[in-house]
Amino acid sequence: MDNPRLIASFNYFSILFAPVLFPLVLLFASGDGLVRRHAKRALVIQLLPAVPLAALLVTTFIAANEVREAAFTGTVPSFGHAGTAAVLTLMYAVMQGAAFVWCAAAGIRALRT
Repeated sequence: MDNPRLIASFNYFSILFAPVLFPLVLLFASGDGLVRRHAKRALVIQLLPAVPLAALLVTTFIAANEVREAAFTGTVPSFGHAGTAAVLTLMYAVMQGAAFVWCAAAGIRALRT
């Protein structure tokens, strides 16, 4: 087993200890084409769950703002964002689990090839 393959597999296994940060550092610091290619792939896989997480944060901010405004205006806040938040939380959990499995499989495959 040679060193670039081991480092390339660490890009994927970094989901356990430094997701996004480790592949990003290796993407810019490494001169080896194999390591850079695997760093790009690992970075994309590890950033995929950030999409529903960002949507969840925006939805939470909007819902909190509506509750805050309702306290000052005396109106009843609508809790229509609860279903959206639940769906986005479920999507985030599923995507994070899928990214974990995908990175583990890709890390093992990078060690073997």
